[in-house]
Amino acid sequence: MRVYCETNKGLMRENNEDSLIVEESDRYNLYAVADGMGGHKAGEVASSIAIDTIRDYFKKIGDKENFKAPSFIIESIDAANRRIREEAMNKDECSGMGTTITMAVVDLSLNIAYIANVGDSRAYIVKNDEIFQITEDHTYVNELLKDGKITLEEAKHHPKRNVITRAVGSEEYVQADIFEIELFDNDVILLCTDGLTTHLSDEKILSIIKEYGCSESVQRLIKLANDNGGTDNITIIIVDNITRGENYDR
Repeated sequence: MRVYCETNKGLMRENNEDSLIVEESDRYNLYAVADGMGGHKAGEVASSIAIDTIRDYFKKIGDKENFKAPSFIIESIDAANRRIREEAMNKDECSGMGTTITMAVVDLSLNIAYIANVGDSRAYIVKNDEIFQITEDHTYVNELLKDGKITLEEAKHHPKRNVITRAVGSEEYVQADIFEIELFDNDVILLCTDGLTTHLSDEKILSIIKEYGCSESVQRLIKLANDNGGTDNITIIIVDNITRGENYDR
């Protein structure tokens, strides 16, 4: 596997409230992006707490023989949720803060990716020159869309399109959606915060990956999102499931 990642402040925000994880071991790899929200710099605190908690928990149990990815996902997000809420209760400036989280735990021995999300940061898989969104946005607008109350075109421009309905730290208990995906050679996993998807369609993201390959696409996608407005922080992780040999440069 080859991994490419970057986080960018964008053009309109004073600070970067996104965080990411790239943590790899002999059997399991962990990748995650988080997009914080809250008052002045509180979103940055929330996303950092979530990422640090999840990373530390993975380092603690990721090499144990009884490691189970779904259990790890549930337990690590619960732990992050508790830590964020504790911080929010102890510091007035952090009151109400929370964060999205989208992660992939890859079992290298079985070629299986366990994808999980809370909020509207997304996970995609690119295979056979097609792109598929794995996660489902936890947003008010997506609920309207599923209920048939608005069209897809209306959703793109809805004034409440950034209102999320689920976040780590916002409630006493939080539930992550978990998906199990079988990986094949050439498959590409893309994790990103909504600073990318606000400005680029799925089709445009796919075209960039196809044209420039995984190694160049992260910076190309960030530049294009900024060229299209750059209204939010942008964080991208691209995981290339390549097993074709060391001389291949995707």
